Parts: sequence; structure tokens; C-alpha cells
Amino acid sequence: MTAAETPAPVLGQARATGIVAAGMMGMNVLTYAFSLLCARMLGPRDFGALTALLGVMIVANVAALALQATAARRLATTSPEHRDAVAHDVIRNGWRVAVALAVLLLATAPLLDRLLHLDDWVTACAPAVVMAPLTLMGAYAGLLQGGRRWGPLALVYASMGGGRVVAGAAAVLIQPSLRAAMVGIAVGAFAPALVGALACRVTGAREPHVDHQPVLRELWTNGHTLLALFAFTNLDVLLARHLLDEHQAGIYAAGAILAKACLFLPTFVLVVAFPTMASERGGRPWLRPLLAVGFLGVLAVLGALVLPGLAVAFAGGSAYADLGDVAWLFAAEGTMFAGLQILVYDTIAAQSHSGFLLWVGALVVLVVALVVVDSVLALVTLVALVGLGVGLVTGLMPGASDPD
Repeated sequence: MTAAETPAPVLGQARATGIVAAGMMGMNVLTYAFSLLCARMLGPRDFGALTALLGVMIVANVAALALQATAARRLATTSPEHRDAVAHDVIRNGWRVAVALAVLLLATAPLLDRLLHLDDWVTACAPAVVMAPLTLMGAYAGLLQGGRRWGPLALVYASMGGGRVVAGAAAVLIQPSLRAAMVGIAVGAFAPALVGALACRVTGAREPHVDHQPVLRELWTNGHTLLALFAFTNLDVLLARHLLDEHQAGIYAAGAILAKACLFLPTFVLVVAFPTMASERGGRPWLRPLLAVGFLGVLAVLGALVLPGLAVAFAGGSAYADLGDVAWLFAAEGTMFAGLQILVYDTIAAQSHSGFLLWVGALVVLVVALVVVDSVLALVTLVALVGLGVGLVTGLMPGASDPD
């Protein structure tokens, strides 16, 4: 088949992937730049605490991701005459969830302060301020994703990284402290919410006779599944902060940068594939994105294995030299996380959730870590092996790939 004969849907998919990849690459590069700046300016102790707080926020971000997945799936599978009603419902509930989550995080701030040894109430309260606008961003991003509006969606993603690096870097450069970093992150979090609101400002007239309860139920079940996923993928950073000494926890935090890069950098594949995974349930819609993510992950693992010095430089510099010997393991862990994410989103697309497997995996990691883990190597190996097992079981479950 010649280029001229290439089917339009294939070209459209490639174009969409390129647009979203550009936006997400911009977000990830800018976010990485901020993390790298913090790693160098704050040092292992404060950077370890910052990474732990970011881990908490990633888990809290499940609300935004549930809103996004719910909106995207429903818009991709709903007839056009009902899409405006879904959009109104998502935005309205997005505001409710954002406020509720902020209140919850404020209530848990004293616990964060104690568990993470922060000794700073401003820093402990900052996640509440960060997550309110980011939750709204999830609602808007889902509407854009489900409507296949890839250009505005890419701008939302890019503005997230841009807001963080501009406000966060300014704060850290003015005063290199954990508190300054969190204040900067909080200010920057409003940028993507504003861009998303502008992109979705016209959603049509509300349809009061449409039953919106299915949206709420789906939001709840999606949230449970994604909470399990992100609890599992961030538990290790919290355990490192709690179980290891400050230096080792800092090394683990730097390794987590590699793992999260391998998890998040190929997310553009999932973003573009998800509406199709939801609307076309025949066969195994998860296979192609899983293979694409796996291929990228293998390249990352080989790169970290062959060039550990480059991996250390990527993660934070010479202060984290001890990371070199295990850098490839963090890349493998991140690749495992990325594959697991594809499989979990496929269960969401099929509305056949298997979040309980992730909770079981998290419980296994927690119990084993508390009993035997005493090093960076032991913890990253434990998480990678347990995650691989959870992924294999999830992929083999019939509900993960069967059509509705």
C-alpha cells in the first residue's frame, strides 16, 4: 500500500498521536526540568520529602483521572444528542469533587506533617491547594479527549508542565526550600485548569430530563480502580521515606524519577487509544498500545543498563551516584507500571473493573517491605516483581478484553 493509499483513519490516528505526544512531551519535559532543578537545589533530604508529597498528590489525582476517564469513555460511546448533558454533568461534578478533595487533604495535613517528618504546616497543606484546580483540569481534559479535540487537549497538558516550571522554578530560585517548591507548584496548578475551562467554555444547553446517575456510578467505580493503580505505583516512594534513612530515601526518590519517566512518557499512546478502546470492544484493543509502550520501555531499560551514568545525570546528578547500579531496575519498574496502566484502562473501557488485584498487590508490597526491606535494591525489586505478577493476572482475566 502506498502512502497515497493509506486509509484516512490511520493517518488521523497518527496525526492525533503526534499532536498529543507533543503536548504531553512538553508537559513531561517541563515537569522533569522542575524536578531536576529541585533535586539540585534542595538536596537529598528535602527532595526526598518533596517526592513523597508529589506521590501523595499523584494518588489524590485519581479524582481528576476518574473524571477524565468517565468523560472520555461516555463521550466516545454516547450518541451526539446526549453529549452536552454528559459534558454539563462532568463539569458540575468536577467542581464538587475538587472542593471535597481539597477539604479532605486539608483535614489530613496534620497526618502528612507527622508521617513525612515535614515540621511545616504550610507545606503539609499545600497539596490541598494543588489538587483543587488539577481535579477540574481532569474534567475538562476528559471532555476534550472524548470529543477527540486533540489540539486543545495538548495545550492543556503543556500548560500543566509550563505552569509548574514557571511558578515552581521561580519560587525555588528565590528561596531553595521545600515550602517554596510546594507554593510554586500550587500556583502553577491553576494554569491547566484555566486553559481547559477556556477550551470547554461552550458545552451546549443542559438537558434536565437525562438521567445522570450512571455518570456518578461510573465515576465512583473508575475512581476506585484508578486509586488502586496509583496507590500501587506510588506506595514504594512513601515506604522508602518511612523505612530507609534520609540519604537512601533521597536515592530512591531520584530512582523514582526514572520509573515515573518510563510510566508517564508513553502515556500519549494511551490517551489517543482510549476512546477507540472504549467504542470498539471487539478483539483485544489493549494489545497494540501495550506493545508500543513495552517497546519504548525496553529501550529505556537497555539505555539505563548500558549508560548508568547518563541515567544518574537524568535523575539528579552526582549527589545520587549510588543510583547507577540499580538505575535499570527503576526503568524496568516504570515500564511495568506503564504496561499495567494500559491493562487497567482497558478494564475501565470495558467497565469490567479489577482494582482488587492492585489492592492485593499493594498489600503484599506493604507487608513484605515492612518485614524484610532494608535497602533501595530490595524495595525496587520487590515492587517490580509484584507488579509484574499483578499485570499478568489482569491481562489473563477474560473481562479485561471481552466486549460489553
